[in-house]
Amino acid sequence: MGLKSGKVNVVDAIPTYNSTTDAWIQWHKELKSNFGKKMANNLWLKAWKIRGSSKLNTSDLRSYLDKQGIKLDTNAWDNIVDLGGGITDFIGNTFQAGQVLTIGLGVIIVGGIGMLVYNIAKNPNKSISVGTAIATRGIIR
Repeated sequence: MGLKSGKVNVVDAIPTYNSTTDAWIQWHKELKSNFGKKMANNLWLKAWKIRGSSKLNTSDLRSYLDKQGIKLDTNAWDNIVDLGGGITDFIGNTFQAGQVLTIGLGVIIVGGIGMLVYNIAKNPNKSISVGTAIATRGIIR
């Protein structure tokens, strides 16, 4: 197996203490494409122990690594941040569902009004007599 993935030499591309979280994630992807997931995880962890930093141990990095089968050491604050991210994701998904329901309800109401207008235009005499009956006696007796 070679050490190159496309034009990137994975040995030369090892992130440093000053690298970004995205650089560490990208480097893991390069390792995985070169050596497979198991070897990539081992190599990544060895480099992280030497060059990683607590400031880079972000929720995004932990989330990505968790999907790859890597668990980074976390402290209580990291766990709170991850929990907060989960809660905000839940709230965001709830609001998205609310938007969909609101749009659906709007479509039903507009559709109902459209059908009512169509029926009035199609048969105005019947619509007037039904409207008069409802207005004078109510729908249910």
